[in-house]
Amino acid sequence: MLKKRDWFRLCLFLLPIIDFLSFLNPILYNISLGIKGFFLLYAIAFTIKNKKHTKVYGVLGIYFFIYFCFVFINHSTPWLEVINTLTIFALPIFILFFSNYENEKVTKKTMTILSLIYIFLYFLTLIFHLKTDVSLFNLFLLFISVSMIYIIESKSYLLKGIYFIFFCLLAVVIHAKSFYFSLFFLILYFTFLNLKKIVIYCQKNRFKVLITLLVLCLCLSVYIPKQIVTNDIHNQVNMQELFSYSHSNSLLSGRLENIKNRQKTYVNSEALEKVLGLEIDKLETKKVENDIFDVFYSIGILGLIFYFFFFAYVLKNSELKKNYKGIFIFFLCISCLGNVLINPYVILFLSLLFLISKNDNGVMQKDILLVSNMYPDENHPHYGIFVKNTYDILKEEYSIDLVVMHKTTGKVKKLVAYIKMCGSSLLKALFHNYDYIYVHFISHTTAGVFIPAITSRAKLVLNVHGNDLVPDTKVDKNYMKLSKLFLRGADVVIAPSSYFANILTKEYKLPKDKIVIYPSGGVDIEKFKKINKKTALKNAGLDNKYKYYGFVARLEKDKGYDTFIKAIDELNKKKKCTNIRFLLIGSGSEEEKCNALIKKYKLERKIIRKPLVSQEELVNIYNVLEAFIYPTRMKSESLGLTGLEAMACEVLVIGSNQFGPSDYLINEENSLTFNPESYKELATKIELSLELTAREKSKVTKNARKKSEEYSYEATKKIILEVFKK
Repeated sequence: MLKKRDWFRLCLFLLPIIDFLSFLNPILYNISLGIKGFFLLYAIAFTIKNKKHTKVYGVLGIYFFIYFCFVFINHSTPWLEVINTLTIFALPIFILFFSNYENEKVTKKTMTILSLIYIFLYFLTLIFHLKTDVSLFNLFLLFISVSMIYIIESKSYLLKGIYFIFFCLLAVVIHAKSFYFSLFFLILYFTFLNLKKIVIYCQKNRFKVLITLLVLCLCLSVYIPKQIVTNDIHNQVNMQELFSYSHSNSLLSGRLENIKNRQKTYVNSEALEKVLGLEIDKLETKKVENDIFDVFYSIGILGLIFYFFFFAYVLKNSELKKNYKGIFIFFLCISCLGNVLINPYVILFLSLLFLISKNDNGVMQKDILLVSNMYPDENHPHYGIFVKNTYDILKEEYSIDLVVMHKTTGKVKKLVAYIKMCGSSLLKALFHNYDYIYVHFISHTTAGVFIPAITSRAKLVLNVHGNDLVPDTKVDKNYMKLSKLFLRGADVVIAPSSYFANILTKEYKLPKDKIVIYPSGGVDIEKFKKINKKTALKNAGLDNKYKYYGFVARLEKDKGYDTFIKAIDELNKKKKCTNIRFLLIGSGSEEEKCNALIKKYKLERKIIRKPLVSQEELVNIYNVLEAFIYPTRMKSESLGLTGLEAMACEVLVIGSNQFGPSDYLINEENSLTFNPESYKELATKIELSLELTAREKSKVTKNARKKSEEYSYEATKKIILEVFKK
């Protein structure tokens, strides 16, 4: 469920679409205006509820009562007058609202994303020759002024490039004089604010600066409107004409003439109208949408007094930080040139500066973005648990964002989940300042962040796990080219074992100093430990008259469930498992094949089937076992945490002598190992385990516990923490 604050952000991101749809149809415009009207009423209710502002709203209420009585008695369109008056007072109301409203997720990044959405939609209107509103120029300027703060601080060269291209395109397609003037002013303003940084940068990067200036000069030479030059040559406007009334009126798009005509109307109006405002019909407009002069003519002397009183109170009780103060003052100043003060498009976002300023604590920076296509949830608590273990370690030391996928079934659902994950990670990598972008399972998951990572100052850390490095199927082989590409762009590559580190150096030609061996979050030896066997049997719901041997893994090709079943059949034929039961715990794509194999060998009474269980349940399972069977023959088996978990519980492990488990399983020292291709050898090892004395078995399991401690959460967390300190 979305929280209130998330709903607010969602509404902000929907506003560009609502605004642009409103250009297509007057009805849609009224709907757009109605939505903003409801939000204005919410802002009023919110600030009234804040008892701090009760008195000022009481004074304002007296004015509104007098004005509305006057409007409903004397005006032919009272409701339109009421709407316009509320629009006039909307800016200070919204400023007061945002000064008291708390939503830490609305930041300068939000404005930057919004600006790109508005600009993109604006270009769509040009492509399809749709009608647009000139007032949006001021909105673009407002967005650009806030986005400049964010873009300057951004570590992403890709984001800087995208924004620069859009910025240049805007300057080409928008021909309003005030727009060019404002752009020039904003550039000067931000140059002044960052003068010291610019000087230092220019001194360090003289060649880059020279190339940039040459490119800009080239762009300007192509770009300067030829008509301006031609007009100056042909018309030869002298200084006297330049400052004449007609020329100034022309520059201001006829605004001076409008003010002159409305002034005449105002002078000839009745005294009460001068005090309380002219009717809209007399102003020859349908709505108030321009500057301070329109405010005066619409609400009269009394209204203007209350307006300035309310605005002064609002500014006194609000605060803007240095960068935002200049932007706000600038927009108030240009209100005489364009429609800012009471424009329904601009009001909300101009007042939003007060919330953004409050949330601006300097450069928006986080340490790590962690991206993974595997992560546990309630339904699949063991799926990608090693990623969660790593996340839990990192969040103790660093600020970290998560973009993860949970287990999904079905091709369409999986595709949608991947698109969502890649899209979300792309936006986060592009719009956030991360020091590190940390990706698990590289062939599928890196796609969303690769370009933002290599075009920013963030370091790319890739954590390989299995068939993203060593293909198990023909389909997996298709992704190896992607893995090679991503590995070349990585700053650090984390391998779960020496076995995988060797593959990275030999097959992928990665330098050793780029590789860190870290066992996928390690083992929580405080959780996985020896407990009373009777208690474990009771918790697991198992009969204590049997001995138990267990297999825990995903039921996938080459995980060895078939070797396990065939070995049981071999023992059954020899009548070696009369008082033994075998636990086969897991689920996966070959679950039906597994069940069919059990039926084939008629082992339904010998084998107890369970789906994958939580880590808490696994502790009980491990502790009831005489031995844990780990028969994997997957070349992509990078480590095998289940083997280490069983060893931590002081359980005898009978495991594969190849691939990832070979890093920690040492035959007859801390385990019994066998060739995973041979089910007969596994059966022999199970027989051997039955013949071990209690002393012999204890020696092996104590060594197993010691080995698991080397892979513990505490012993290995320094490795992963050091990666992100480099």
